[in-house]
Amino acid sequence: MQIFYHSKIKVNDTDLIVSDSEHHHLNKVLRKKINDKVYLTNGNGYLFETIINNINSKSTHLKILNSKKESSMDYSLHIAIAPIKKIDRFEWFLEKAIEIGVSSITPLICKYNERKSLNYTRLNKIAVSAMKQSLQTYLPKIEPIVSIKEFIESNQCKQKYIAHCKNSKKVHLSKIIKRKTNSSIIIGPEGGFTDDEISLAMDYNFIPVSLGNNRLRTETAGIVSCQTFSDVNNK
Repeated sequence: MQIFYHSKIKVNDTDLIVSDSEHHHLNKVLRKKINDKVYLTNGNGYLFETIINNINSKSTHLKILNSKKESSMDYSLHIAIAPIKKIDRFEWFLEKAIEIGVSSITPLICKYNERKSLNYTRLNKIAVSAMKQSLQTYLPKIEPIVSIKEFIESNQCKQKYIAHCKNSKKVHLSKIIKRKTNSSIIIGPEGGFTDDEISLAMDYNFIPVSLGNNRLRTETAGIVSCQTFSDVNNK
């Protein structure tokens, strides 16, 4: 099965017109024909089964046969991560994190950040593509970039972690995760967190954790975190 995306499709809709890139993919790449079935999601958990009833040069017309609400992950994961100077590495992290399973991602501004701005239009396109590739129906939210202080002080998750490389007492993330709950983890820039940033996080009950013995790049640490949460919650 292949899933397509249309953000405005609603449960009570009976017909849908697909244009632009999704129309091109259906018509020119997959060469879909009238009466072929097409599956779509609106990114809010719904999977729509449709059938093509008309195709023209600019759009594909679909009749909606039925829809169903898919189950979401039985845990919630919010990753706050410092953007990387080489944007292609951050985009790789975003793609793979969504394929593995993440609820939301917040880019962070820390003292040692090398990048403080992002192209959200491009990031959202990558997010949609990763959601479709992994046959998911929930589109993770990419939050606006914020300071680490703002993120720490406003975070309401039940379980909160900070992964850092300082020499201090830490527990491996896999040993401390509580299953089936809403969690967040902070991943710092390649220059690391300052002592003040770590202290502030701990003041707000973020638990310092280790991701293993090796020193990881920022994007690798993000992926390891995602996979660790997935492994623990899907035992």
